[in-house]
Amino acid sequence: MHASELLKRYSAGETDFQGENLAGVDLSGTDLIGVDLSGCDLRGANLMLAYLNRANLSRANLQGARLSGANLSQADLLCANLQDAEFHGAILYAADLRGANLTFANLLDSNLISADLRNVNLSGATLRGACLRGVNMRYEKRAYNGANLRGADFRNADLRGANMTGADLTKADLTQANLSEASLREVNLTGATLVGAELRGTFLTEAIAIAATFREASLINAKLERANLTEANFSTCNLSEANLTAANLTKTQLMQAILRRTRFNRADLTRASLRDSDCTEASFIEAYLGRVDLRNAILKDANFAKAELSSANLGGANLEGATLPDNSTYEE
Repeated sequence: MHASELLKRYSAGETDFQGENLAGVDLSGTDLIGVDLSGCDLRGANLMLAYLNRANLSRANLQGARLSGANLSQADLLCANLQDAEFHGAILYAADLRGANLTFANLLDSNLISADLRNVNLSGATLRGACLRGVNMRYEKRAYNGANLRGADFRNADLRGANMTGADLTKADLTQANLSEASLREVNLTGATLVGAELRGTFLTEAIAIAATFREASLINAKLERANLTEANFSTCNLSEANLTAANLTKTQLMQAILRRTRFNRADLTRASLRDSDCTEASFIEAYLGRVDLRNAILKDANFAKAELSSANLGGANLEGATLPDNSTYEE
C-alpha cells in the first residue's frame, strides 16, 4: 500500500490497516493517532516526527525503521520487531513494549517514562540520555523473563524508580546513569560499568555484579543484601548506610570509599581492599575478613563483634572506640 492511499483512507475515518505491506513507506510528519498497524510490514519505513499516539503496532515489523522524534505515547508495540530502529528523541511515554525486539536500536534521548519493557530485548541498544523513570522491566515467574539488556548503552540515562528486577545487564554501560530508588533485585551486572552512577536507595538485593565497576558512584543507603560483588570495584564510592549483609565481597576493591555506618554483617570480605576507606561506625558483625586490607582505614567506633579479623592487615588503621571480635573495646 502506498502512503497516499493509507492517508486518504485514514482521513476518511478508517483506522484498521492490519497486516498491510508498508515496507519503505514514507509517513514522516503524518498524524496517525490511534491507527491500527498491527502485524504490518514496516521495514525501513520513515515515520520520523509522526504522531502515533495510542497506535497499535503490535507484532509489526519495524526493522530498520526511522522513528526519530515520533510521538508513540501509549502506543501498543507488543512483540514488535524494532531491531536497528531509530528512535532518537522519540516519545514512548507509557508505551507497551512487552516482548519487543529492540536489539541494536537507537533510543538516544528518548522518553520512555512509565513504559512497559517486560521481556524486552535491548541487547546492544543505545539509550544514552534516555529518560526511563518508572519503567517496568521486572521478571515474573511463568509470565515474563527478565529484560535482556546485555551490552546496552545507558550512559546518562534517567532510570529513577525503574523496576528492572531480574534483568540481564551483563557488560551494560550505566556510566553516570541515575538509578536512585530503582529496583535491581536479582539483576545480572557482571562486567557492567556504573562509574559515577547515582544509586541512592537503590535495591540490589541478591544482584550479581562480578567484576562490575562502580568507581565514584553514590550508593548511599543502597540495599545490597546477599549480592555477589566478587572482584567488583567500589573505589572512591560513597556507600554510607548501605546494607551489604551476607554479601560476597571476595577480592572487592573499596579503596578510599566512604563506608560510614555501612552494614557488612556476615559478609565475606576475603582479600578485599578497604585501604584508606572511612568505615566510621560501620558494622562487621560476624563478617569474614580473611587477608583483608584495612591499612590506613578509619575504623572509629566500628563493630567487629564475632568477626574473623586475625589475618587482616590493620597497619596504620584508626581503631579508636572500635568493638573487637571478643566484644572488648579497642584501646591504644
